[in-house]
Amino acid sequence: MSMNELLKIVRYSNLFDLNHLMDAIDSINDETKTSVNNNNDDSTNQSGNNKDLFLIRGKNYRGRLRLDENIATKIHHAQVTDGEMKHALLDGDATNYDLDRGFTRHPIDDMRSICVKLDGPSIINHIKLLLWDKDTRAYSYYVEVSVDDLTWTRIIDYRTYLCRSWQKLYFAPVVATSIRVVGTHNTVNKVFHLVSMEVYYIQKPFALIGDIYAPVENVATLEGSAVVSEGVSRVRNALINGDYLSYDWDSGYTCHQLGSGGIVIQLCQPHVVSSMRLLLWDCDNRSYSYYIETSYDNMTWSKVVDRQTAACRSWEILTFSPRIVVFIRICGTHNTANEVFHCVHFECPCRPDVLKSYMNEQTSMLTSDDREENSVAYEQFYKLFEPLIDTATLNNPPSTTDNGSLIQMHTLLPFIIKPSLSSIYPLEKENDEKNT
Repeated sequence: MSMNELLKIVRYSNLFDLNHLMDAIDSINDETKTSVNNNNDDSTNQSGNNKDLFLIRGKNYRGRLRLDENIATKIHHAQVTDGEMKHALLDGDATNYDLDRGFTRHPIDDMRSICVKLDGPSIINHIKLLLWDKDTRAYSYYVEVSVDDLTWTRIIDYRTYLCRSWQKLYFAPVVATSIRVVGTHNTVNKVFHLVSMEVYYIQKPFALIGDIYAPVENVATLEGSAVVSEGVSRVRNALINGDYLSYDWDSGYTCHQLGSGGIVIQLCQPHVVSSMRLLLWDCDNRSYSYYIETSYDNMTWSKVVDRQTAACRSWEILTFSPRIVVFIRICGTHNTANEVFHCVHFECPCRPDVLKSYMNEQTSMLTSDDREENSVAYEQFYKLFEPLIDTATLNNPPSTTDNGSLIQMHTLLPFIIKPSLSSIYPLEKENDEKNT
């Protein structure tokens, strides 16, 4: 963008803070001084691609900003530079794939990856990946970005988590020219398979703790690529298909035998959650008792809800200290009518409008989860998370021109994640430990 455009057009649009304009003018001034010593032909070629450039303060790079548009496409001149069967990843087909075709892959070792090069430096904050999902396998991986293909910044690290199907990755805005996805684990073999990649700058408020998304909306849905991996029902995934009205004595619920196993839901990727909602079968006056455990690796489980001594009926709204969740296991312990536990509907987290109403009615919070020492309590988390719930409840996202910036869509919550632990910890405690 030229100096003239900044001064004559952008300045009077009132879309940007004047400090940002001054930063952009200063950057152009520096580039102009530098270009005197550089090849004039190179400068001319670069200037033709300067439309829609946006300056990120504190960075040495400028990137093009395209709102809510997938820029990892052949139309935008993106290309796969690393990986086997390169042609499949960006062909726009996320439905026609099987064991032999429709994906890009790389052997899982310390040397290989799948890399996509964009049409130039671009500002991004969201990536969607489709992991091969025609069976029950799960993958682990990490994602890095670079502007010069020399220095790489890791924006997502899911090496310790089991992920499946569609991955919706959120992160603070970053300028990237290349995006590298490195598979580190496959539960079936030693190959990492990626069906599709989409890259965006989205205008959607979102919250992060580290590199893990803290969703406001229910992610235990078919649309969210969740699955019910254990439990008996007449219709597969009936528990999370969104239908909590059509159930009777014979159908519309998921169940398990008391004292044997449980009902297990697997989310598509790790999320930080602190609430759930479920509907117990209630076509008569029976009551149930149960408990719920969560895990991020399907091996280490923590009890987040204990209702074994309660007589529970119909809708249950559950809150607990925030934690990283991939797997949820619901274990029934009692039914006043028979020896089977029946659940009609499940949400994780609880629907925002319902949770907001529930919290407004609470005078005190009593939780019975297995909370780690010094970890964040539910009340502390909810206090900081509530503004996002309010936004979702009101369905009124903040304007992208607030404070004159287009780059303030995310919220970094002041908590940290510790290795091999599912609980969330206050940021100040980590800083105190470093200072001692």
